[in-house]
Order: sequence, then structure tokens, then C-alpha cells
Amino acid sequence: MRGDSSTENSLFSNSVVYQLPHAGNVREGISYVDDARVFDIYFPEQVERPVPVVVLVTGYPDSAFLERVGIKQMQVQAYRDWAKLLAASGMAAVIYSNVEPVDDAFTLLDFLRCKADELQIDPARIAVWSCSGNVPNAINILHKDSAVRCAALLYGFMLDTAGSVMIKEIAQTLGFANPHEGMENFPENTPILVIGAGKDEFSGLNESIDNFEAEAVARNSPVSVIRYPQGVHAFDSLDDSQRSIEMIKLCLGFLRLRLNVY
Repeated sequence: MRGDSSTENSLFSNSVVYQLPHAGNVREGISYVDDARVFDIYFPEQVERPVPVVVLVTGYPDSAFLERVGIKQMQVQAYRDWAKLLAASGMAAVIYSNVEPVDDAFTLLDFLRCKADELQIDPARIAVWSCSGNVPNAINILHKDSAVRCAALLYGFMLDTAGSVMIKEIAQTLGFANPHEGMENFPENTPILVIGAGKDEFSGLNESIDNFEAEAVARNSPVSVIRYPQGVHAFDSLDDSQRSIEMIKLCLGFLRLRLNVY
């Protein structure tokens, strides 16, 4: 998360460069704890039986995000657009507010499972999507909640290697949650798609992806790393090239495959 100049705010106001028509229902402002912790859920157009759900995991406290950016994370245009894309692709999608990003993510997942019948979602088919500085919080979910089916992680900081505190220090600087002890918390058995942007401006980010992939290979874990050499950070909203669109479609296809959406 960066400052609040007009150029940098395009990270939070730009639309996703690939769109699909979404005619499904959207239920807004559902409380999963209190008025400060609510979520919106986007549904596919046809919901004849419980559908899988993708949670767009955030890693910044909403209060700090609002102070630095001027909007809440649920108001980021790209998150809304991704939720619509996921719903138009046959999956429900959840965007949410938080007070404490680590604990609230697990509280939300528990709520979704408990209210699955009411929400018309399949509690056995839950996935997470995350990007940028939010990714360490998503990885923590994957490490601690083995029932999450899969994850798509885009241009994100990953985990510290042994003896490294790079991610820890970056998290302290940028203000995102880093709730683990490096590779000790590697989520070994969850299928994960990682997309890295070759021209990412954040020092150390792509190095962390390389290290994550090496750890996955060493553990024989189901991690697929796709490198987009010409991609910039937040390419899904800042670069409308055909290759960026292909990366978005790849992400949607991975989630559909792993969640058994046909």
C-alpha cells in the first residue's frame, strides 16, 4: 500500500482490465461479527444448488487502509470487479471489511461455513484469492485451514526464508499483516496458483516468489508459479494488454478447475 497521490490512487480506483457481464444477485452488508465487520457476497446468475465461494482475502486493517488511501478495502474497484468476474464464472465471491485482518479472516470463514445453507454456498468448496501485501495473510489461512480447497495469489509478498526478515520488515513498513514464521508455515498440501509480475517495482517481492517456488519443489507441494515477464504490479487493473487479460483468465480457469465448476 502506497501513498495517496492521484497516480497511485489508480491502484484502487481503476477497473479490472477484463470484464464479464454479471447478472447475478449481490447481498450487501452482511454482518459476520458487528457493524465494523461485514461482507458482500456476489452470486452467479443461476444458483440452483450450493455454489463454491472465493474469499478475496485482505491483509491490511481497514482503519489503517482508510487513513492512508481514503477508502475502505471493500470499496477498491478491482476487488468489486474481481468479485463480479468470479460470480460471472460460476462461483460466489466475498469481499469484506475487517478490524483485525488475521483473526477476522478466520471468523469470516467460520461464519460462511455455519451459514452455508442460508447463503446457498458449498462449505466444502471454499477458495481464497489475494494479491500484493495481502498475500501473507492468505498464506496464513492456507497454513492453518487445510479445508480451504485452493488459492490464487497474484503479485504478492510470500514468506521469509530461513534467516531472512525481509518480508517481516516490508510488512512493518507497508502496514500489512505477516502472521507467520517464514517457511515453517508453508501450506504444503493446498493447490496454489502464484502469478508474478516481472516488472514489479517492489524490491524483494519477486525474490520471495522464487523462494516460495523452490520451497514448494523441495516439499513436492502442488504450487504452480506463472511468471508474467512484462507484467507490472497490479497488472490486472493497470495494464490492459492481451497478456494481462490472459493472466486473469488463467486465474479464473484455475479456480473453476479446482472448485469443480463445469
